[in-house]
Amino acid sequence: MPAIVNRLQSPRGLAIFLLPILMAASCYYTLAQLSSHPPIQNRNVALLIAHPDDEAMFFSPTIQSLVDPSLKNTVQIICFSIGDAEGIGKIRQDELLASANLLGVPDVNNSVIVHDHPHLPDSMGKTWPEDLLASLISDSLREFKEYNGGSKVDTFITFDEGGVSAHPNHISLLRGAKYFLRHYPKEHDILLYTLNTVPIYRKYLSIFDAFITTLLEKKQGGDEEEVYSGTGAPKSAMYLSNWQGYRTAQKAMTEGHKSQMVWFRWGWITLSRYMVFNNLVLDTDRS
Repeated sequence: MPAIVNRLQSPRGLAIFLLPILMAASCYYTLAQLSSHPPIQNRNVALLIAHPDDEAMFFSPTIQSLVDPSLKNTVQIICFSIGDAEGIGKIRQDELLASANLLGVPDVNNSVIVHDHPHLPDSMGKTWPEDLLASLISDSLREFKEYNGGSKVDTFITFDEGGVSAHPNHISLLRGAKYFLRHYPKEHDILLYTLNTVPIYRKYLSIFDAFITTLLEKKQGGDEEEVYSGTGAPKSAMYLSNWQGYRTAQKAMTEGHKSQMVWFRWGWITLSRYMVFNNLVLDTDRS
């Protein structure tokens, strides 16, 4: 006993003793906060992504949650390029289908649409035209409506103005979605959720950023009305994967997107918060 007391009196010993307690407390707090968030359910969802692998690198927790049969969602993916910057677009297109299948998206041959338009190049230096994106969204939704037996998409999920990595193609999707909602009046009731971009020092905190996110939300008044008026849909949604979900997200990259597994992406799939945690915000600004 004296030896234990002596160890606790040293800064290192005290840190070793307190660390498991603090980790357990943060996990308990995070799970308690997440449990109070209603999920997106009973919706026909279209995920708008820019490149094959976006769905796995950024939206895995969301996709795996939405396809849970108990939530009664349909999930479709619209990808606006084949990712042909390195001349392997056809390979990447096939990899997207493999990844979506691993993530649980049903019937990927009908529920995933990949566009290959010359004015939408895979480029860090190119902003995509909003009107063209809106036109392709409209075409895609018609296809999904036929596939869904007449049920139309009522929910979009895409990147926010930060685009996670400030990629102009990612950011263009939000603007294209808003252009579509403004200029296609029959579709004005579609809900738009965006994936929250966090500062770079939080991107690589993995699961620990879930605790930071819930803490910040509580501080900013997260106990307001959670449901968007007249829709029954949540104003925000948080999805935290368990170990199996995290490993599935990794497999979507390592087994699905084999061509993209260059050295730095191993760091991403190991440390990125987006591989294990997503928080979405309902965007009601149509400007």
